[in-house]
Amino acid sequence: MTGTTVERDPSMTLKDEILEKYGRNAWDLILTVYVNFYYSELDIIDLCARWLPRRRGLREKNYLIRHAADEVVHARLFREGVEKLGQPWHEFDHEPYRIDDIGDRFAKLFYSDDEVEVLIGLNLYAEGVLAMEELYQLARSRTPYFHQFDRIEREERRHVAFGITVANQVLDDNAEARKRAVEHCKWYRDHMEGYLGGQLKESIAWAMEAGFVSDDYLDRTRARFDDVMSRIGIKEDVA
Repeated sequence: MTGTTVERDPSMTLKDEILEKYGRNAWDLILTVYVNFYYSELDIIDLCARWLPRRRGLREKNYLIRHAADEVVHARLFREGVEKLGQPWHEFDHEPYRIDDIGDRFAKLFYSDDEVEVLIGLNLYAEGVLAMEELYQLARSRTPYFHQFDRIEREERRHVAFGITVANQVLDDNAEARKRAVEHCKWYRDHMEGYLGGQLKESIAWAMEAGFVSDDYLDRTRARFDDVMSRIGIKEDVA
């Protein structure tokens, strides 16, 4: 006897499917993911624009232009993702889904004149650790709910590589910059523990229960942090 495939009712949206299969908590979690990724992309575009005049080399200017252009595309894809779920983007209140910590961190980076802080806080930590692990796992969740996350993850890798390249240039034979880098990394490591175990604790638990992320999500995120920081040669100093 062969198995039969049960087709979804064509009148049912993916939103309906999520609510029926996983419940309201999962729906709110998915909207939180999309909304915060979308607004983070807008913040990153502004941050790239602020630093563009400060880059002297054409190669580094090109990196920032490409970075900002990628984020414009990603913002559009995140918005499209919500629409594809069956939820019009402008027909729900975004504010309840926004995570204050994310906006506060990007605001802090926007007003910082410390190049080391911006490279570590944006390229290495926000993108290279938190966003990358989230994108990586959600893209592989085998659901249709996370639109183009695999593509976005691949393109975000360029931004991380840019940050690592420039950070290594800045830190090379610069003891003062290296000292600041170590302090920033210590701050972000402590932040990571409080962030994942605090405001996001319930959301991560729901994501694990739904099978959207692995049960060892937290350990994988910590391992990614260590890997990224090792690429600028300060992992041992941070530990």
